Amino acid sequence: MNKSFDVIIVGAGMVGASLALLLRECMAKGLSVALIDEHDVTATQGQQPSFDDRTTALSLGTQRIFEGMSLWSDTSFAAEANLASACCAIKHIQVSQQGQFGRVRLHAKDESVEALGHVIPNRALGQVLSQALLNTSQLSIFAPASVERYEMGESGACLQLRQSGESVSLTARLLVLADGVSSAGCQQLGIEQHRHDYGQAALICNVSFDRPHDHWAFERFTRGGPLALLPMQGNRFALVWCMPHEQAQRYAELDDVEFNQRLQQTVGFDKGRIVKSGDRVCYPLALSQAAEQVRRNLVVLGNAAHGLHPVAGQGFNLALRDTKELANNIAQTFLHHGADQLGELAHLLSYQRAQTQDQTLTIGLSHQLPTQFSQPGMTWSLIRSLGLTMMDTLPVAKTLFARQAMGLVGATASWQP
Repeated sequence: MNKSFDVIIVGAGMVGASLALLLRECMAKGLSVALIDEHDVTATQGQQPSFDDRTTALSLGTQRIFEGMSLWSDTSFAAEANLASACCAIKHIQVSQQGQFGRVRLHAKDESVEALGHVIPNRALGQVLSQALLNTSQLSIFAPASVERYEMGESGACLQLRQSGESVSLTARLLVLADGVSSAGCQQLGIEQHRHDYGQAALICNVSFDRPHDHWAFERFTRGGPLALLPMQGNRFALVWCMPHEQAQRYAELDDVEFNQRLQQTVGFDKGRIVKSGDRVCYPLALSQAAEQVRRNLVVLGNAAHGLHPVAGQGFNLALRDTKELANNIAQTFLHHGADQLGELAHLLSYQRAQTQDQTLTIGLSHQLPTQFSQPGMTWSLIRSLGLTMMDTLPVAKTLFARQAMGLVGATASWQP
């Protein structure tokens, strides 16, 4: 079987699915789009690795993008569910350093917004995105299907798929690789991915205290690595605790009583006493960046382009801003120049230039924060404490920090408050 499309997206995780949904208006005007994934795309997304038991912090900028996609509070595309119903608002953020003075506190009311961001379980996000995909009749979905071979030519991309035991050949003017941090597409096409190993793992679980969280999110820099508590529905926190690999494995294997004691010692008692913690899972931490994000007829997107440290929760928010800008670029090219121009390098370089500043700032922040806060010694500790104190007391610095946390960066006017 041979089929031709204008755009092929490989990867139906959070980023690939979002790009397909952002292109719905263009599909209604004749743009042909195919979405490929190794896992079945269903309303439950039980097998999709992106939609596991972790949680994702959605910035205000991300909320506004989803609102524009009619996925936030609207149910027209996602049947019975929407994102707002599964989210917990972040109305306050505190950033501090364990055992030292100095902290930064952000409040939604001070920024004239209802919430600085929201926290959503990945599975709930996956259900909404998957249902919206299934309700997009113009979208061609090949899943479960595996790409056996990629070939790039002057006129576009040719992919050889294996689906239900049959060989399928697809061609497209533009190929988008959104297949994750270990992108098989990048490997086949010779796109090098630079990797910086932090020598740490993130220990993930849900935690309940005996006091209400009141929509507070906490980021605490400890000697072993940053620790985040993100508010969830049901008066729970999502814990993201970064620490050396061996320590993370030991903590994952502790019984609940001992683990809760270790965590309580680290976070203190100002949030209350821990009454319950859930199942623990560990994930290795690294910064990965593709050496190339665009080629003629090709874009690398999401974690395949840049996978970030989870500190400050910027990874998916940056990826979605990239995705929004790419969707705008595709729409402008398709509507004003025609489908034949979708893969032209000049148009794709325009997309890359539009996102360069945002990517540089966000990746730099996500890398420097855990790196600088792990520097040992009293001098470094004092410098960090003074820096937090100054940021909390200087309105301009605090506002800039808040805007970065809310994802209100970049050139797109709709992200501005």
